[in-house]
Amino acid sequence: MSQRVAVAVRNASVANRYRYIPKMPRWFYSFVPFKVATGGSSALVSLYLLELGGNASTVGLTFALASLASMLGALFWGRVSDRTLRRKPFILLGFASVPLFLTAMAFVKTPAQLIAVNTVYAFFLASTLSVPIALVLRSVRKHSWDHAIGKFNEISGWGWVLGLVLGFGLSRFLTMPQLFIAFAILGLPSVFMGERMIREAPIYINRRAIKAFGNYVVEKARYFPSFILHTNFSLPEGLRRFYIAFLLFWIAAGLYFPQMPVLLTSEGYTREIVYLALIANSAVSAMNYTRVGATMGGGKEGVLRKGLLLRAGAFATMVLGTLLSPVLLPLAFASYILAGYSWAFIGISSTAIVSERAGEKEKGSAMGTYNVVSSAGYITGSALGGFAASTVGFVPIFGAGLLLLGTSIALLKK
Repeated sequence: MSQRVAVAVRNASVANRYRYIPKMPRWFYSFVPFKVATGGSSALVSLYLLELGGNASTVGLTFALASLASMLGALFWGRVSDRTLRRKPFILLGFASVPLFLTAMAFVKTPAQLIAVNTVYAFFLASTLSVPIALVLRSVRKHSWDHAIGKFNEISGWGWVLGLVLGFGLSRFLTMPQLFIAFAILGLPSVFMGERMIREAPIYINRRAIKAFGNYVVEKARYFPSFILHTNFSLPEGLRRFYIAFLLFWIAAGLYFPQMPVLLTSEGYTREIVYLALIANSAVSAMNYTRVGATMGGGKEGVLRKGLLLRAGAFATMVLGTLLSPVLLPLAFASYILAGYSWAFIGISSTAIVSERAGEKEKGSAMGTYNVVSSAGYITGSALGGFAASTVGFVPIFGAGLLLLGTSIALLKK
């Protein structure tokens, strides 16, 4: 009898433990085809630019303009959504932009045309950055916000990785324009799923009252920022050195991500190799993000420094790889894996530090400032990296990135 009671008590305890884990809204899964399409096509723009006659400078400019358009678009669509108290139309707009603009990219003939289409695409695609998060907050109870956003980001991250895997498989059989068309078709179901699954939530979300949430599990270097919720800004005293350090970090990221496919392509490697490298980067990040978050505890600064040291290792590996051509490919893969692994530490600890150091009333605006600093740094790095790679080569840009990361680490130690 006592054993039966003990089993009943244990079962009740387990049931009670999980009763507060919310059931995720079905509309989360309407983002899967969208993420598959955007993830799979993420490598195509830079590769197609090179195929059309562009160079490292062209690729850097393209990333810079797309990131600027994405930042402005996220702020614009977020504010319009807040003012109209409408979420669904803006999400559907972002979903619809994928098949529309990817199809348009399949028919461009010059690098200038591709840059123009991609920049406008980034602006409209940005409606899927800040607006969905507001809808997430409306869909679950306040005590479950962290869990719900984490789950939403996890689903999105793995959709992105799946898209890269499909891109790797399809790239062996399809031309570049055909790949754009294929991903345009793959993204189309999100429009219909979103129309059916997403319910309008006409409620005002006070972004100033929302604490900082973790970034996406995958560092999406094609469009920055990859996460914007807060549209107001501030510069808390305890975060000034942090913002400077992260400005340098994102400049370094801008030097690195746009130019890696350019380097591999210039050395004669195929787009399948580029896709494999991107899969390794994204999968390592996605697999470790939740684990790092669960074990971080109170040592956020230590976790961040570890991430930055790992990222510095990725840059040092590429400096070595560009100097030793016979081992460039294995070192490039090692660098991509280190960069992805480092994001698991950097992404979650950086936003946690912003939330912790900002005053209770400044958490939202502090996150807004972090997003702008991140975007500004990445835009700057992309533009400078493209110009430098075209004029002085890849060794100096990776070396400069390593120096910037070293300065960032030094600032955070003070």
